[in-house]
Amino acid sequence: MLDWAGYENDGGQPMFAQYVKRYPHNKPKFSYMTSEADALGKMQSHTVSPDLFRPYIGWVKYFAASGLVQPWDPKLIANFKHLNPFMVKAGQYQGKQFGIPNDWGFDAILYRADKVRPKARSWGLLFDERYKGRIAWFDDIEMLEIAGLYLGFKNTWNQTDDQLKQSQKLLISKKHLVRKNWSSETDLWQLFGSGEVWIAYAWPNDWVQMKKKFGQKVVYMRPKEKPIAWVGNFMLLKGTPRYHLAHAYVDAWSSAKSAKWLEDNYGYGHANTLARPASSDLLRALQLNDPRAVTEPNAHLDRDIPRRAVYAHLWEQVKAS
Repeated sequence: MLDWAGYENDGGQPMFAQYVKRYPHNKPKFSYMTSEADALGKMQSHTVSPDLFRPYIGWVKYFAASGLVQPWDPKLIANFKHLNPFMVKAGQYQGKQFGIPNDWGFDAILYRADKVRPKARSWGLLFDERYKGRIAWFDDIEMLEIAGLYLGFKNTWNQTDDQLKQSQKLLISKKHLVRKNWSSETDLWQLFGSGEVWIAYAWPNDWVQMKKKFGQKVVYMRPKEKPIAWVGNFMLLKGTPRYHLAHAYVDAWSSAKSAKWLEDNYGYGHANTLARPASSDLLRALQLNDPRAVTEPNAHLDRDIPRRAVYAHLWEQVKAS
């Protein structure tokens, strides 16, 4: 299994406890991925040879078309019938189920209510001159997508050359406000916990952890330009010798019990529609009663970026400026 930190034997064991109970002599072995690009590089270089990994929805088409992965057999996943049908469809490519949806959430803005007074519910808070040195961006090309949303571009995932120049220009002009571009959530938590940062691009788990660990008055803002929604998708590597074990592992992750644990402990939503978190605040924040919370008119579901390499080059230029 190639997965993100926090989902392995470093806290995420309840998500696959059903699998370990069923297959005690075939326990999962893990490698870390820090991004989809990182996972791709590791697989292409054969640094790791996983049976399955978990990219997010914007990469499903890319990996499905790459020849690196193969479709799943939903009939081998008993909990498949309980998964959100909209998310299930989003994991399909050319009519085949290449992605099995599980965790989901929003990319939005986390800020300290005792320190920050937003002028508007907007992505613009990440570019607010009043808070120089108190802002954290995410170290990813998604910052260009966010800039595009703020500038009003209709398709921020496929910006024209002129639009990309405008997005890059905005980021370069506001870079002096940023304390750090974070890539690890633990870095973000330290920045918030120490008081160095008051505003950040963040995920639902960051809101949960800041409330739990630091007792700060934190707000998870849904910008008027709409948050970006993501859905984690398990993908199955082509030619895996552990085909049936991989399906059993994903079935464990897809159970209502695992889903509730994820919502209660990490603050993310889960594709299993039977799950409900214990926290009513979280229920409202994630709009879990709405099966279409991740799409229009509530949010922009992340999607394929046709010119991903161009975006990556421009983001590197922003960081180097």
